[in-house]
Amino acid sequence: MRIVIDLQGAQSDSRFRGIGRYSLSLARAIAKNAGEHEVWIALNAQMPESIADVRAAFSGLIPDNQIRIFEVPTSATPSPWMARCSEIIRESFLATLQPDVVLLTSLFEGYRSTAVTSIGMIPAQYKTATVLYDLIPLMNKEVYLPTAEQQDIYYRKIESLKNADVLLAISNSSRQEAVQYLEINPEKITNISAAIGDQFYSRKLAPHGRQEILTRLGIKNEYILYAPGGFDPRKNFERLLEAYGTLSSDIKAQHQLVIASKLHPQQRLELLTLAKRSGVRTTELVLTGYVEDEDLVALYSLAKLFVFPSTHEGFGLPVLEAMACGTPVIGSDCSSVPEVIGLADALFDPLSVPAIAAKMKQALEDEAFRVQLIENAVERAKSFSWDESARKALVALEAMDIQPTTLDQGVSIQALYQQLLALPGAPPTDRELHRTAQSIVYNFSSQDEKQLFLDVSCIVYSDAKSGIQRVVRSLLHEFIMVPPKGFNVRPIYYANGRFYYANKFNSLIDPTWTEATDTPIDYRQDDLYLSLDLNMHLAEELNPLLIKMKDMGVQINHVVYDLLLVQRPDWWPAPNPELFVNWLNKITQVASRLICISGAVASELQEWIDQHPPKRVEAGPLIESFHLGADINNSMPSAGLPDGATELLLRFAAQPSFLMVSTIEPRKGHAQTLEAFEALWSEDLDINLVIVGKRGWLMNDFITKMEKHPERNRRLFWLEGVSDEYLEKIYSSSACLIAASEGEGFGLPLIEAAQHHLPMVVRDLPVFREVAGEHAFYFHGLSADELGQAIKAWLALFDAGEHPTSMAMPWLTWEESAQQLKTVLFGSV
Repeated sequence: MRIVIDLQGAQSDSRFRGIGRYSLSLARAIAKNAGEHEVWIALNAQMPESIADVRAAFSGLIPDNQIRIFEVPTSATPSPWMARCSEIIRESFLATLQPDVVLLTSLFEGYRSTAVTSIGMIPAQYKTATVLYDLIPLMNKEVYLPTAEQQDIYYRKIESLKNADVLLAISNSSRQEAVQYLEINPEKITNISAAIGDQFYSRKLAPHGRQEILTRLGIKNEYILYAPGGFDPRKNFERLLEAYGTLSSDIKAQHQLVIASKLHPQQRLELLTLAKRSGVRTTELVLTGYVEDEDLVALYSLAKLFVFPSTHEGFGLPVLEAMACGTPVIGSDCSSVPEVIGLADALFDPLSVPAIAAKMKQALEDEAFRVQLIENAVERAKSFSWDESARKALVALEAMDIQPTTLDQGVSIQALYQQLLALPGAPPTDRELHRTAQSIVYNFSSQDEKQLFLDVSCIVYSDAKSGIQRVVRSLLHEFIMVPPKGFNVRPIYYANGRFYYANKFNSLIDPTWTEATDTPIDYRQDDLYLSLDLNMHLAEELNPLLIKMKDMGVQINHVVYDLLLVQRPDWWPAPNPELFVNWLNKITQVASRLICISGAVASELQEWIDQHPPKRVEAGPLIESFHLGADINNSMPSAGLPDGATELLLRFAAQPSFLMVSTIEPRKGHAQTLEAFEALWSEDLDINLVIVGKRGWLMNDFITKMEKHPERNRRLFWLEGVSDEYLEKIYSSSACLIAASEGEGFGLPLIEAAQHHLPMVVRDLPVFREVAGEHAFYFHGLSADELGQAIKAWLALFDAGEHPTSMAMPWLTWEESAQQLKTVLFGSV
């Protein structure tokens, strides 16, 4: 059975109250106890600030792709047409998930909020269940439904409640209310009770910890605690304040009254006014405002007494929370509260100020009674379990007559439009129609229309045609020419606070691409983002965008080329190392996968993450790797030969020419190599050193030395900014590649050299071993003499025909490299 749980109750303002806590806890427990059932979660995109927390709550319980986001065009004050439209769109979206059962954890949502809940707006094959908390507004209309608008909204919810196939009541009191006031068949209603989280237990705080919390919350004495779980008349603040006001001066001097609840400014002012009217001094009353669970548990544990004077509750979670923390609890003798407390002597008439005051006085001064309350609290709390509530809920769902799915539960967009336009009442405005169309596109786009966003935010502005830029260009070309099945490949870039489709740039790569105007991207859940570029300078700006995309169901992935900026910051000018570390911290927090260009880099990255755990609740990110390709002809090669190129190539071929291909930067080993060749030249070895690469950073002295070197253009050649066509010919004219770099993520020149069967003398790095294996000659050490000796040793082997050759060295084309990357992203493709 597929159970789709609508968790808007954990998204709206209810998340700050008992309903939100109940919704999330029950859903988690159902996921834990589901057995062979399949649990999915549905969330409202209109409340994005809560999505990350819900995802984190289900990390490890259900696959992330079973948390689905729906878009509705509603607002906090929708028109009647928009409200009905949003209900239809939501129910239609749920049908596309092909549920057997849809469970609403909180049906009575939506008044002055963007939550949308309904049952029965469309014919549905699936069954529907909803949690029933209480019918308090129905039983107290004059208090809770004073306007016609509120009555209309509430009674529509009642009709939805009646349309449900099963009601899951949170107490026997709530169950009886539905039977008595709605005349619902008792067989349709199951009391699944309630429970609390494991975080609620008695805390023994050290004196300094106790004092820190109390001081921060403004509590100076022992205290009586009330955590109402909301603010409305049934919470009975006025009588509680009056009862406290009648206590003796000695009791009040020793015990402050603490109310822990989220309060709006007007609500706070109202409580202060009631307190003054009841003779309660400002020093005797503490209004903490909303407190997080950690502080709330401490407040429960440290309280001298917990009082719960509510006149009507569906269950009364704060009562159970306090009891689980070992706090003596007294409460109302009506609705569901006695079910929770389970001790008649602990109850009082909430409508009687003297009764409330008398029970508070007894609990504070009668030590035997206090002991009885504490013992009752500890034992009674053991009777409630979310697992047990979930099991009861699952039994109720399983008992429904679930029929095998025989109908297509997809959505005809055209039919949906017609249904919405036929809704009665005032016709929609153009703005409402536009927002409706956006929601429909987000919810019901075909799976064949998923997008693969390839972030090229650097290369779209400037292509240096080397290193990372060559990789980005090559992979981008392969993905566009052969897109993964089911995905539309779209290059994108960042500008001015948002991502744009790189249509103009794409037209340079794909001759069939006709769009030339760059427009903001439109993403949906199940789209996939892959950053090909190293955009560390944009980390701060991109991070909030990527977090939002992740929350909305887009999978975030980054290619990681190496960790050298972390390992050797001295090789780069400031602020690059700092930017890189910030980028690394950001992507490890948000990415689903970090895909390295070699196994060596993947091992280094995993080690770094182990030492610097990312700030994320869910597991991850996954660390994976692939290898780069090397066929220049398939990497969108640049073309052209400079004047004199043919003559120079003949000179390279005329005597042994050792080739270095890399940007001139500190790690690449140029200085060591040139010193080694100077020593070899002094020994009358007639060999060439050919350096191909643009000038980089922190190497000005070396570049000046090369430019003025007496062997320049005799046996030392430096070629800057050569085309791919020219580089191909240089490889073919050379005798050996020298890879003297002290740190690499992959080593692309090794692959390119192997394509031309060019032998290699390379530094003994793990990544070079991974790439070249037995097909290269390895050297150690950082001195010129050590490299010089290695070159002479290689020359001796070469003369004897015994040097390692690269002819059989395995390498990938860019097509094969892209295929490896696709497999990492999508599995078998």
